[in-house]
Amino acid sequence: MESLSTTNMWLGILAVVSLLEFLMIVGAGLFAYKMYNQVMSTVETIERVHVAPLRARVDGILDEVQTVTEKVKHAQESVSDVFRQVTGTGTMVADTVRTKAWPIFGVIQGLRTVANTMMKNGKNDRPPAARYGT
Repeated sequence: MESLSTTNMWLGILAVVSLLEFLMIVGAGLFAYKMYNQVMSTVETIERVHVAPLRARVDGILDEVQTVTEKVKHAQESVSDVFRQVTGTGTMVADTVRTKAWPIFGVIQGLRTVANTMMKNGKNDRPPAARYGT
């Protein structure tokens, strides 16, 4: 019988130790939950006080950047259109001047040829091959 009382005593000690372990785990769990709530409160406060205004400012800046980018794209398209129009107009003006100027150049070339022929009056009539060295 002596051994049963010893066994019961050890079982009682184990039960008390198990109860203490359980209470320590529950206490650690409550402490962890309390710390979690405190950390989440701190994170929410930091987000509300610091992150939210900063994000609002960054969003505003990004909106302004997008607006400026759209304006620059529009300006680039406008400038490209103007250059295309100017190029087309310049080509058209050059073609018109060429068309109107060719008869004048032809007349001037003809007058020059006539003047050279009259000035030479038959002098220095060498064949072209001898004049160019071939």
